[in-house]
Amino acid sequence: MYLLPLAFDVIKPDPGLLVWTTIIFLLVYFFVGRSAFKPIQTALRKRNEEIQDSIDEAKRVQAEMAQLKADNQQLLAEAREERTRIVSEAEKQAKQMVEEAKNEAKAAAQKVAADAKRDIENMRKSAMVDLKKEVGTMAIEIAEKVLQKELKSDANQTAYVKELVNNLN
Repeated sequence: MYLLPLAFDVIKPDPGLLVWTTIIFLLVYFFVGRSAFKPIQTALRKRNEEIQDSIDEAKRVQAEMAQLKADNQQLLAEAREERTRIVSEAEKQAKQMVEEAKNEAKAAAQKVAADAKRDIENMRKSAMVDLKKEVGTMAIEIAEKVLQKELKSDANQTAYVKELVNNLN
């Protein structure tokens, strides 16, 4: 029986023990709180601020990237427009150069044709002048020969003229 009350003393709290445990707990909590909890709270607050700053920076960078992407799209659109304009200008200039070359070729061909016609006309006139000279010379020679020969009748003169004409051919 004696053992039984001892077993219950351990379970039953003593009021003095309870007060001293509470005082020691509060003192330890105060010193530990001062030396450990404040630096931990400061570190957590600093960490929270750094995370928030990183999130803000990421949002700013994301907005900046979106702006850069929009700028790049605009530059690409402007480059496409410029390329289209340059290509159309080049095609226009090529057509114009081809047209000018055709016109120059036509003008040169017309000039060559005109020069050739003029040369042909000059040669024809020259040939006509030469032919007239030849005919005139032949007529004079025939007349000379007719006059040199003493012909008594018209029949002799006609036969002689025919013979001379045949000799010329």
